[in-house]
Amino acid sequence: MADSTYRVVPAVDKAARLLAELSSGDALGISELARRITASKGTVRDILLTLAQHGLVNRDANGQFQRGDASDIASLAAPYLRELERTFGETALFGMVAGGRLEVVARVEPAHDLHVTARVGYRIPLDAGAHGKVIIGELPIGYDDGSYLAGVRAAAGPVIDKRGRRIGVIMVVGFKERVDLKTLKRMGTSCARAASALSARLDTRASMGAA
Repeated sequence: MADSTYRVVPAVDKAARLLAELSSGDALGISELARRITASKGTVRDILLTLAQHGLVNRDANGQFQRGDASDIASLAAPYLRELERTFGETALFGMVAGGRLEVVARVEPAHDLHVTARVGYRIPLDAGAHGKVIIGELPIGYDDGSYLAGVRAAAGPVIDKRGRRIGVIMVVGFKERVDLKTLKRMGTSCARAASALSARLDTRASMGAA
């Protein structure tokens, strides 16, 4: 049932409308987008550049905008995250390398209270934790036993694009009270398997786009 008491946040409303206009895949300029959503060009420009920082839109050499890879890849990652959360009952994350850090692009959190939370858009140093071991250390599976966040265990698998670049990770994170070392190993294997499957889907999509 719709909540009649909520207040529309103008900037978020405009951002959602801009993403909807770009959903066709066409490249559109600031003036055209401003006309379509009835907003000033300055406002549209600021929103688009903010969305671009998070990988939700891309800007081409002509200054036009299209839906970005992060939005598309997050949708592809979602079923793997849901499966990991169902299997382990812990928070499952998908992060992408952006600006020298790992940015949380999608996440699925369990219903129980004792779980690690991570908001979409949160940025983590690349040289730390389980994710750092697969991105920087280039390991097939990364584990962290409280060295990045005290009392938290994590496992990660690398998401690799068609060029062989490690562009992101699929991770599961949980508190030590709930994740023993045996479970941590299982989490790592499952994350690596999910990340490999997502990488294969990205490879297939890239091949189809180049055809």
